[in-house]
Amino acid sequence: MATAKKTPAKKAPTKAPAKKVLVQSKVVAKAKPDEEFRMPMEVKDWIDQAASRMKSMQGKIDRLETEITELKSYKKWAEHRILGSSYE
Repeated sequence: MATAKKTPAKKAPTKAPAKKVLVQSKVVAKAKPDEEFRMPMEVKDWIDQAASRMKSMQGKIDRLETEITELKSYKKWAEHRILGSSYE
């Protein structure tokens, strides 16, 4: 009797290892507390002017918002006053 050759069992296919994604690290240079930076006077003046404009505009926005709320409350009062009046 001839014996049949035994074939080795096939291994289940394995997944290829996932590719590693390279993560670029950002190196941030931290300023030392005693380190001082200098800027041209034109830049400093421009920043000061911009800050002043922003402060002025914020004040204007605040005034307008309060005016809107006052006008809304007056409108509501006037509607009740006008529509609620009768000639009898």
